[in-house]
Amino acid sequence: MKKKINFAIVGSNFGIKGYLPVIQKNSNFKIAALSSRNIGNYKLDDNIKINLETNWKEIFNKKIDIIISAVPPKVQEQILLYNLKFKKRIICEKPITCNYLKSKKIVQLYKKNNIKADINLTFVNHPYFLLLKKIIDSKIYGNVLNYSVRWSFVSRDYNLKKKTWKVQAKLGGGITNIFLTHVFSYCELLFGKNILSKTITEKDNFKKIRFIRYFETCVKNKNNISGRIVLKTKRTGNQRHELRIKFDKSLIIIKNNSKDWSKNFHMKINGKKVKIKDKNNYIDGRSNQIEVLTKNFIRKKSYKNLDLCLNAEKLIHRIK
Repeated sequence: MKKKINFAIVGSNFGIKGYLPVIQKNSNFKIAALSSRNIGNYKLDDNIKINLETNWKEIFNKKIDIIISAVPPKVQEQILLYNLKFKKRIICEKPITCNYLKSKKIVQLYKKNNIKADINLTFVNHPYFLLLKKIIDSKIYGNVLNYSVRWSFVSRDYNLKKKTWKVQAKLGGGITNIFLTHVFSYCELLFGKNILSKTITEKDNFKKIRFIRYFETCVKNKNNISGRIVLKTKRTGNQRHELRIKFDKSLIIIKNNSKDWSKNFHMKINGKKVKIKDKNNYIDGRSNQIEVLTKNFIRKKSYKNLDLCLNAEKLIHRIK
């Protein structure tokens, strides 16, 4: 009988919503500990027998194989640094920390100390984006000439003018850290390293916060591929995420116009719909990519995703 892998989750919001269902669904995984300052606010299934901690440092004293860090970047930095002593395997959220230079130092330390770590970049593990990667590499439609990304979304905390970390760039929030990190990461995966040129932003000031509500940039990638990226907030409605890629011989469009970031993507090649196997086993679509990430993480060691995220953070650091 296979020994079960013991997981500990730090963070009770997306930790419970996104990660816990993946651990519960897989027979070789076991949730052994959950840590949150607000742990008493969450009702867990009575059948789940786990250690509940308000202090995340306590989980390092337990028999844990893999730690999931699903906390704000400021706390995540503390967890990653604390783990240098224990060298436990860890999966974290983006951005790595609130500051690119701090993120760079942590990644260097993890590589130097041979600590296995990965980061959840939803679209890097998404079937439609992985299919695009295969199409681009195969050159079946020729070379990529240019591409564009348009992503509009509701920022609830900004609309309510709530002073949370999610609207503050200096705390690892804002649309650049939360959304642009994803876009820069998958653009590098698909087209090669990003080089920024012209950047336009529109900002709103409230409660001593400068919040970017609109972001636009032009990008150059390898082989002179040019791209345009536009991110903007909206008041209501579904998020809308669209990637258009112009090839020598084709135009491919993938888009998602729904409340779920990950579910309900559609692809068209020269106007014709293309269907692929896209497993949706969870209420939150992002859990499907977390499952892929977690299984890959257990199977092999790679810092590829961390490097993608770090390169994205470097570009965002320059924008700031």
